[in-house]
Amino acid sequence: MGEDWSLICSRHKEDTLSYLTVKTAAVRCGLKPGELLRVPLCGHCRRPGGPAIRSALSHLGLPYRLLETAPDAVLTLFYHPAKLAETLAHPEVRNLLHGLGYPELTGTEAALTFLSERWRKAPAHEVGVFIGYPARDVAGFLNNAHAVREPGDRWRVSGDGQASRRLMRLYRTAELLAADVCSAFRGTSERFRRIGAFTETLLAEGV
Repeated sequence: MGEDWSLICSRHKEDTLSYLTVKTAAVRCGLKPGELLRVPLCGHCRRPGGPAIRSALSHLGLPYRLLETAPDAVLTLFYHPAKLAETLAHPEVRNLLHGLGYPELTGTEAALTFLSERWRKAPAHEVGVFIGYPARDVAGFLNNAHAVREPGDRWRVSGDGQASRRLMRLYRTAELLAADVCSAFRGTSERFRRIGAFTETLLAEGV
């Protein structure tokens, strides 16, 4: 796992990896473009120089951007490059981001860099589209539109929420299945392989 892992206590390492593996399951299997997570740091992770936590995050095997660093946690955007590119190319998403000043027709990395720059000034709530929220729901939040809330909603829904709630169920089911995988298998390679194969199963079941 690399020498940097020795700077993270073994219990925290296992707990953090399992947590990240479950919460990024829908990203790993390509159902979700990204996931924004506040990754907790134990005392050893907080040592100066940060390579330990970067090694831990890299071990997850997903691209990521650190958007914010605090003494006890790092706010991290994990993403699936192909799914994120597909999401950012959607006309509704492009129009939303363009209205917020994002350069027209930028690639994924350019959009992530622009998001990071905006986050340095204040939380950039358009991050919702980067993590798989429908553009209309993100726009509704930004414009303070009336929310149509139901128990179990993962984000604020604007207007007809049938499609939004289907996505919520899809993401939630991927996490539940990943939790079962993590309980049954300790090896990260086997966990990642099984979670990466969720897509066809979930879509076939019409979750």
